[in-house]
Amino acid sequence: MNDEITSKHLQKLRVRGAPQAIPGSTGMVGRYSAREIMKQTVRGLGLTLAEGFGATEIREAKQKLAQAAASQGARPVEEALLALHGDPVEDTPREWIWKVVLPIRGPAKADEEASLSIERIEGGSYIETMTHGGLDDLPNLYTFFLGSFLPSKKQQLTRPLIYHRVIDGLDSGPTEKLALQVFIPIQLSLRPPQKLVTREEM
Repeated sequence: MNDEITSKHLQKLRVRGAPQAIPGSTGMVGRYSAREIMKQTVRGLGLTLAEGFGATEIREAKQKLAQAAASQGARPVEEALLALHGDPVEDTPREWIWKVVLPIRGPAKADEEASLSIERIEGGSYIETMTHGGLDDLPNLYTFFLGSFLPSKKQQLTRPLIYHRVIDGLDSGPTEKLALQVFIPIQLSLRPPQKLVTREEM
């Protein structure tokens, strides 16, 4: 049986080429619904996460960013994002950089002592999808979309920067229980699909 959050988000999502998502089903293909959206470019305050981060580190980073924005007179325009700086096709996981980024409007500045950076949240075309499998399910999701779904639509990753938003589970459990929205930037391409880096090849 679908939980309320799953049902709400799946009702919003429109499938393009992939089977309708079936929460709780096994197997990779067909687990992810998707729709194309447009996002606007906005500024953000960012904090880099240390390797091996979990729910506690994400939660603390969000709180620190909210406090910094308030103290600088900036206004959050949406919930904080978890940004992956890296291309799962080209880069191994040890090369990825993860940041928590709070989209803002108004005055803001970097603070080296507080490890705060000014970020640009890129606008343009995105595939929006989601997973209830937490951070551990992201490699499956990347494999499906970058290795199968996008090539089938003659699309590819626009830039090595994938955004995520935790929509449930951050305050109540381990990272494998997190519900995540994922935003994959896309553009048209005639390039043949590339093979994703596997764990054995790292």
